[in-house]
Amino acid sequence: MSTAGGGSSWGIGLRKRRTVAARVVAGLALGAVIGGLVAACSPGADYPSILDKPAPRADQPMSPDQVKQATDALISDRTRLSTDAQASQQASQQAAQQASAPAATGSTRPAGSAPKP
Repeated sequence: MSTAGGGSSWGIGLRKRRTVAARVVAGLALGAVIGGLVAACSPGADYPSILDKPAPRADQPMSPDQVKQATDALISDRTRLSTDAQASQQASQQAAQQASAPAATGSTRPAGSAPKP
């Protein structure tokens, strides 16, 4: 009862059964994944419709006077911070220049040099 391939007829049948079983399991898994995706995209979700209008605001928008006052406050803060930063930068530059400047008296000789005749 051997086949042309040298194996028994039971081996071929078992191989076909395994292939069919694997395909059935893969099909069921794919169906479960698709079902989960469809359920997740159901219209019962808590998302608003595209055409829904937003709820009215709890606060009233700013009046033109309030806008002017806020703008002036922002401008004055920006000016103050800018001048503070420039003053700080100038002070640090002056300190760096003073630290790196040589002595202006000229009374000290470099090390190892002889006095002039």
